[in-house]
Amino acid sequence: MKLATITRNILGVLAFPLTAWNLAMNQINKVAPPGQIIQTKHSEVHAIVTGDGDVTVVLEAGLGSTSIDWCFVQPEISKIARVLSYDRGDYGWSRTKRKTLTALDSVEELKEVLEKLNIKPPYILVGHSFGGLTMRLFVSMYPDDVAGLLLEDAVHENQYISSNQNKQFKMLVTFGYVTSLMGLPRILKQKVGRKFLAKEYDKHLKYVGYTLGAFKSIYREYANSYLSANQLHESKPICDDLPIMVISAVNPSEQWKQQQLLLSKLTTRTTHIQTKTGHSVHLEDPKIIIDSITKLIKESGGN
Repeated sequence: MKLATITRNILGVLAFPLTAWNLAMNQINKVAPPGQIIQTKHSEVHAIVTGDGDVTVVLEAGLGSTSIDWCFVQPEISKIARVLSYDRGDYGWSRTKRKTLTALDSVEELKEVLEKLNIKPPYILVGHSFGGLTMRLFVSMYPDDVAGLLLEDAVHENQYISSNQNKQFKMLVTFGYVTSLMGLPRILKQKVGRKFLAKEYDKHLKYVGYTLGAFKSIYREYANSYLSANQLHESKPICDDLPIMVISAVNPSEQWKQQQLLLSKLTTRTTHIQTKTGHSVHLEDPKIIIDSITKLIKESGGN
């Protein structure tokens, strides 16, 4: 981390005209947060809270993604429950002083945000991809607070042990971080996160995809992913009677398929759904996610 940061800063100085242009573009493209900023012990966390009900659904985005990724799901679920989505680390409109960005860091932040907002259990947790690690760890640490869990093509911790890590992706996020201050990703039009969402979020993506925090967060989360994996390996097993829905997307990797099967056996009340979509089911076919969350809400005794 230190070497990458030093290199990033040196490049920023050497390419000062580009750095000044890049920082100016960030200010020009800046968009007001769609939610509210919650002050925690270590961070300023951007959270979007909508709806009302006996149950609160917490939406955790994947690696490189933000709260607005749930733009098709959150409005629909808000009709029957309270819903919270938020930005981890320095993604989106959040800012943190944490030394690491692990699943445990995210659990601690989320727990504090819920307390600050006076949002009491029960919770139904939804985790996409990398976000599944955080949601599973939250369940392990606070089992009495959780009424259901949905894992959307979620990462299994075995994906992040050293021998399984994607070296090409690691090089990509490192390159993005190291060159982010001088604005090379902006020149190459390689933003962090989504290229497209609902039309009304075009300006938001143009801003959050190129912030220095976005490149820093995806680099740090992946660099710390082995720590997140160890946290899951060392966590307490999930209660065997917890309702869980595992939604798996199409993926040619046999390793990924086997890891999805491991997730499908987390409890005796785990339902496994195989979709025909790509990795981001909540964007490609949001009805699958909406229907699954609705089912968990009903099973929990909510609206």
